[in-house]
Amino acid sequence: MIITALDTSGAASAAVLDGEAVLAERTDYAARRHAESLGPALRELAALAPAPDAVVVGVGPGPFTGLRAGIAAGIGFGLGAGAPVSGVASHAALALRWYAAHPGGHELVVATDARRREVYATRFAGLDAAGVPIATAGPEVWAPAALAERLAAAPGEEPMRLGRGFALYAAALGAPVSDDPALLEPSAADLGRVAARLLAAGRPLLDPVPLYLREPDAAPLRRP
Repeated sequence: MIITALDTSGAASAAVLDGEAVLAERTDYAARRHAESLGPALRELAALAPAPDAVVVGVGPGPFTGLRAGIAAGIGFGLGAGAPVSGVASHAALALRWYAAHPGGHELVVATDARRREVYATRFAGLDAAGVPIATAGPEVWAPAALAERLAAAPGEEPMRLGRGFALYAAALGAPVSDDPALLEPSAADLGRVAARLLAAGRPLLDPVPLYLREPDAAPLRRP
């Protein structure tokens, strides 16, 4: 199955996969205008790879503008290609990248930038029988100090820390296990791998609806 995957919860990332094998991938970690980065990336990938059987978008959590741009681009691309469009939780993609390289059920917390001096966080406990990360808490929005208290109070072993949220607020939360950009932001390639595993197991994906967790930063205009 050919899958085109997009994620804009952090970086602007697009990939084409045949099952779990990545055929082509484009990721811009410095992107601030996701729509402008995704357009050329999708056109390039479309020229390099077969037409997709499915389109998958990262539904977040993530900032309002970036998520909206990525999901809209994915829906438009799917309509043009005649392929169904579904969603996958973005934090699951980052968790899968870690677990793929570090097998085992070690507890893992993924934290990404939520702006406003907050982070989005999800806790995972290894992979299920289909090889999909098991979320045990979240995603939720946290102030760094509050998340640090929650992690310190949680029973059991200390979880691994992964994602840009830990890098941004290392003084409060502790540094992430890696500062590799590929382990700080979710990627479309890993998002596609999560989708491929869910589809292979006959399990449903999410609707392509953004997971904002809070109101957008920009207030809507009001009629006079």
